[in-house]
Amino acid sequence: MPKVGDAMSEGKVVRWYKKAGDAVKRGEPVLEIETDKVNLDLEAEADGTLGDLKAEEGQMVPVGEVVARILAEGEKEAPAEKPAEKKPAEKPAEQTAEEKPADDPQQRRGTDKKDSVKHTTGEYAEAIEHKGLRRDKTRDVAESTEATQPSDRRRSSPLARKMAQELGVSLEDVQGSGPRGRIVADDVKNAQGKGTQQPAAAAAPEPAAPQQQKQGAPQQQRSIQAPQSAGASTLQQTQIPLSAMRRTIAKRLAESTGPIPHFYLTADYDVTQLMAARQQLLEITSAKISLNDFIIRAVALALRQHPFVNASWGDEAITQHGEIHVGVAVATSEGLITPVIRNADEKSVLDIAIEVRALAEKAKNRRLKPEEYQGSTFTISNLGAWGIEEFTAIINPPNAAILAIGTAEARPIVDANRQIIIRDRMKVTMSCDHRIIDGAVGAEYLKTLRQYIEQPLRLLV
Repeated sequence: MPKVGDAMSEGKVVRWYKKAGDAVKRGEPVLEIETDKVNLDLEAEADGTLGDLKAEEGQMVPVGEVVARILAEGEKEAPAEKPAEKKPAEKPAEQTAEEKPADDPQQRRGTDKKDSVKHTTGEYAEAIEHKGLRRDKTRDVAESTEATQPSDRRRSSPLARKMAQELGVSLEDVQGSGPRGRIVADDVKNAQGKGTQQPAAAAAPEPAAPQQQKQGAPQQQRSIQAPQSAGASTLQQTQIPLSAMRRTIAKRLAESTGPIPHFYLTADYDVTQLMAARQQLLEITSAKISLNDFIIRAVALALRQHPFVNASWGDEAITQHGEIHVGVAVATSEGLITPVIRNADEKSVLDIAIEVRALAEKAKNRRLKPEEYQGSTFTISNLGAWGIEEFTAIINPPNAAILAIGTAEARPIVDANRQIIIRDRMKVTMSCDHRIIDGAVGAEYLKTLRQYIEQPLRLLV
């Protein structure tokens, strides 16, 4: 299991492209792995034959642990666990931890816990992002059980059966796309979207109360109540295993809010001219350019003049970075990730717009390369598209600050002549690491940023 990024300690085996005994060539993808940030293919490092698979699909594997070996021509897989059985007579009379009998309670608890984690991870492998068929530890048991059942029963995964029950979908009406026609969760979801309903729900309505029957309550009343109870049954307590990305997010946020002393500065900018400049650029280029693309360039240009904001804290010194790399928070189905626009101060608004969209697409498909999401010197988070007026964000270590951007909206204000006028306004809040940035330093940065945002021609020259 390779180490992809400094924070990575383990990875998940998503799927094997090859099976034991298959021939592989150097550079050929052998399996897909999931890290805390991305999914990537692990390639063969030499020509040969793939030996026994040491990790199953859905299993978490520590960094550096072997997942499989590539055998040279004529080479055979070494026997498993034989070295541990050597020289039993030379051991001392006392039993070591490795020699404890299998029925030792302490050892059994550790084994059960390990198996439980693997089982849970595998069980949800099919549900994560619905990326395709993924094998789990319950598969062999489920398939052997299904093999003993009557042949007219539709083959389906446990998750598919549970989803069908919750959505009211009859498995008899679902076409399976899995191996040998097995029904998987995606099949149920697609069938539900086409309006497939389970006839049993209407065929067995809840009997009316005795008093209603005595009064001759109409059948229509009972048929109305059935969908309500069926809808309520979809609200169930569910445990979702932590993905590698969610674990890393939790760890990094705890590392940020604990050791880093945050303080917050909020500014209210007039973006009327900025929105007009964006509209003109859209008409000229026909490109997809958002207000956020202008803000990224404005942030980068302002950082040139404020090196203490484009900095990182260290145990022995504060590092002021020689380049400006702006991280942009992107929401995915599993959490936030921050693709990085490198040397953002040297790129035009149009260049930034094109790069942001390409990186965001990669992020949502978990196809970012490490250099595309590591090494930011400043981060922005924009919730304006969700109508959020103002919020505070948590610093992304080792950055010294993060800028939280609210929505741009028309608001009445009082101008210099004390007249009420309507202008487009936008609030931003900068979270600062007080070990590096003092209040006045942060305020000066936001003052410089105001010039770029309220006078957008500065961004286009």
